[in-house]
Amino acid sequence: MSDDKNVLDLDKIIELCEKAIQENPDNATAQHDLGVALFQKQDVDGALEHLAKAAELAPKSVLTHYVLGVAQAEKMQFDEAIASWKRVLELDKPNKHKLNGMAHYFIGKVYGLKGMWDAARMELRRAKKLLPGQPLIMNASAEVHLAKGELEEAKSEWLAVATLAPEDPRAAFNVCAIAIDTGDYQLAIEYGKKVLSMGQDSGGVRFNLGVAYLRMADYDAAISELQKAVEFEPEELNNRLTLGEAYVQKGLVEAGVKQWEQAADLHPEAAQPYYNAGLAYARNGLLDRASEYWEKTLERQPNYLPVYIAQGSSYAQAERWAESLQAWRKALQLEPEAELVRINAMSIHFRLGQYSEALALFAEAEEQQPDLQFVAALCQLQMGETEQAWARLSDLHKEHADVFRRQAALVRDAVDRSLLIAASPVYEQVAQALLDLYTGELSDDCPETDDHPMNNPKNKGWWASLLNTLRK
Repeated sequence: MSDDKNVLDLDKIIELCEKAIQENPDNATAQHDLGVALFQKQDVDGALEHLAKAAELAPKSVLTHYVLGVAQAEKMQFDEAIASWKRVLELDKPNKHKLNGMAHYFIGKVYGLKGMWDAARMELRRAKKLLPGQPLIMNASAEVHLAKGELEEAKSEWLAVATLAPEDPRAAFNVCAIAIDTGDYQLAIEYGKKVLSMGQDSGGVRFNLGVAYLRMADYDAAISELQKAVEFEPEELNNRLTLGEAYVQKGLVEAGVKQWEQAADLHPEAAQPYYNAGLAYARNGLLDRASEYWEKTLERQPNYLPVYIAQGSSYAQAERWAESLQAWRKALQLEPEAELVRINAMSIHFRLGQYSEALALFAEAEEQQPDLQFVAALCQLQMGETEQAWARLSDLHKEHADVFRRQAALVRDAVDRSLLIAASPVYEQVAQALLDLYTGELSDDCPETDDHPMNNPKNKGWWASLLNTLRK
């Protein structure tokens, strides 16, 4: 049946229903049918009016409450929609109309939209029992897993959907996308190619294939796919950002920078293009060129944290300590709880002989993590507060010996070795551990611990966000 014929049928149904309602406003069937027809014509307000009237006239009509819930959800009336579908479940306990499974599905879907993930999961489980193998339910379940960060579970659901519907390009696309998130790049490529074999070529699938090849270090294939993504969607920021990354990874820095400059022209507010260019030049030892691009980044977003972190690291590697410190202090101002930033700022203050400034940063820390304590103890040692310094270093050696390894370069470069040699016999063991750092010799009694700042849950969230920005 053609679309024109469908429209004519709907118009006829609407005409007949309106006539019936004019003759008898309490005709529940006519009110219901008119509401359904109007909904099909995307007149949601009209549909709601007549479906609500039908539910009032026939309060035990399972189908009316079901469709009313759908219309209410379409208008973002989520609480009302849930109430309508729960009414379906009450009225149709034997599941005579076979709507219970879909009612549970819709309730779960709406709970998901409201961010009520556990409630959504419970409803979708009920829906699965009543309608096993229903792709709509499995897709919704995958979305809930994804929202909760349960990536492997989401992948399992979407793989099941793709198996049930092998000719559905959307199902294959979902597997391709989630496989990238789970690091299963070969699977991503397999399903990306399946999407293409179904005749569904797009910027999205080319982008996913490009990312998968890029993560597998197949740079030529990545560039080819990402170029096609750019052809499909030339103004999409991530397409050009990632194509630039692929060029740089292949060693074609100028080609990568060209893509990022084009992205910057297309997106005048975006900080990432110029930031990426600066990072690429910095990694290739061209720090002055990197600085030019980072300044352009800060002109767009003065508080763009990744720039200050990149500057702090790059300037430190070049032993441009004052510039590095300035960058770390700015980063700390933007993210006071970032322990890694605080540690770096303290360390450079220490290298510059600014012990009081380093200790002031230590005092401001909400949590005095072992690396911070270590740098603070070195400051005290250099300032002549030897008893306090050695007591703290001794405790750290016993409880967090791995911090000595992490801070070995700081000890070798900036600690007065004569102070270690002059240590009291009481602290001979910890003094020797520090002296060993000069020769690279480490004693066997240095246990591995989980005290690295990257393992702090508070730091992980911040660092994960930062790394996500860095790889765009």
